Amino acid sequence: MATPRNPEFFETRSISRLLVQFSTPAIVAAVVTATYNLVARIFVAQRFGVDGVAAVTVSFPVIVVFLAVAMTIGVGATILISIHLGERENDKAEEALGQALYLSVVTAAIFIALGQLFLEPILRFVGASDQIMPLAKSYLSVVIWGVLPQHIAFGVNNFVRAEGRPRTAMISMLVSAFANGILDYVFLFVFRTGIWGAGLANIIACIIAAAWVCGLYATGHTTLKWRWKYFRFNWRLTRKIAVCGAVPFATQACSAILQTTSNNLMGYYGDLYGVAMGYTFDGGDLAIGVMGAAVAVMNMFLMPFFGLGQGVQPIIGYNSGAKRPDRVLETIKTALNLAFYSSLVIWAVVMLKPEWFIDFFLNANEVGFVEKQTLGKLAIRAVMLALPLVTINVIASGYFQAQGRPILALMMTLLRQLIFLLPTLVLSTWLIEKYFGKGLNGFWFSFPVTDTLACVVSIVFLAIDFKHKRRQIAASAPELEARKLAMENAAPQGGEP
Repeated sequence: MATPRNPEFFETRSISRLLVQFSTPAIVAAVVTATYNLVARIFVAQRFGVDGVAAVTVSFPVIVVFLAVAMTIGVGATILISIHLGERENDKAEEALGQALYLSVVTAAIFIALGQLFLEPILRFVGASDQIMPLAKSYLSVVIWGVLPQHIAFGVNNFVRAEGRPRTAMISMLVSAFANGILDYVFLFVFRTGIWGAGLANIIACIIAAAWVCGLYATGHTTLKWRWKYFRFNWRLTRKIAVCGAVPFATQACSAILQTTSNNLMGYYGDLYGVAMGYTFDGGDLAIGVMGAAVAVMNMFLMPFFGLGQGVQPIIGYNSGAKRPDRVLETIKTALNLAFYSSLVIWAVVMLKPEWFIDFFLNANEVGFVEKQTLGKLAIRAVMLALPLVTINVIASGYFQAQGRPILALMMTLLRQLIFLLPTLVLSTWLIEKYFGKGLNGFWFSFPVTDTLACVVSIVFLAIDFKHKRRQIAASAPELEARKLAMENAAPQGGEP
């Protein structure tokens, strides 16, 4: 079988067409995945109540650590692959592919071993109380076994997208998400398993996704090939992958730190809040459960913009490697405008009708329904108050990352999550509790304050970068014009339509 040609359409097709072609599948896949995650938590809530949601929520920091490593390998290698394809160096792209697969296998084995040996101490550390510990252990002890297929499915899916096959990557995500949702329902409501059934559904779905994308390489329907000679440790490549994937790693690692801190803050100040409000149920576990619901809703609405960012990255990565600053600048401006204005619509709906979302996690017949709904509405409104600004942060971080400038993107990520958000959460919760007796309110409203500060920083860095890009375009105008004409006169290139 002939090897497909390099995806030169990244440089010849209109930016709007490329954005539709690459972002739409990524957005669809992201929305479906986020919706599944939301539905999965709803299933857990309907079967095990708020305690079930709290158990999944306290497990989240551990799962995020697994995802952090998977994203480091997958995104880091994808950036290298995109740049090498733009430079017409397919051998180097295949070498990055092989190293990424090797690292996925090794890191997954380490996680499985450590997770099974130290499960309960880890859950204590991330905020599990005595009440929800059995549920959390039952769930996480099963999820850990799915680390390897999760790593492979995530990484290979990114590689397929980098080769110019976004719809193929989308299909694997859709198949996995639908399988996960169906299996969740079957295990929890048909077979009536414990909460571990939700974890088993996740594993099976990851295996299906991994098998789907790996089958593409096994049958030779890809530009790049898996070469056994590259399936070995290479320190030089490992370092490059780690550097290029530093941003998603930092993002997820910070998320794990923040989630762990949040769980412990929620447990402590939630109990105080419950006493102050006269709750007849555990306020700490309720606060953790409500936070899990609010985060699930936030992710459902934020994931389309992560999908947009994923779709933009191959376009930016390829054109950066091909020395086309004009197309890079046009791509990021279009993506930013699309993200900001579309997020305003979502923001308006959530601000007006938060009960449409929190009620999915509650049962009208359960004790304290009104109190739980009131707290949930407050949490969702506060967490999503700065949603349009968050989308700018998401697109900006992915933009710098896709150009092979991970240090800048990493700095922006660390600035938001560690410098702004973490101390704000701790300090505002303590101050509001000390002076007003409702520390949880300080916790919720820390998010929009931090998101606003982070957006200001993102805009400053984008303005500096745009100015630099305009200088590059002006300096190389004759060369760029000649290249445009040459590419337009060339024969149409292959790739997914």
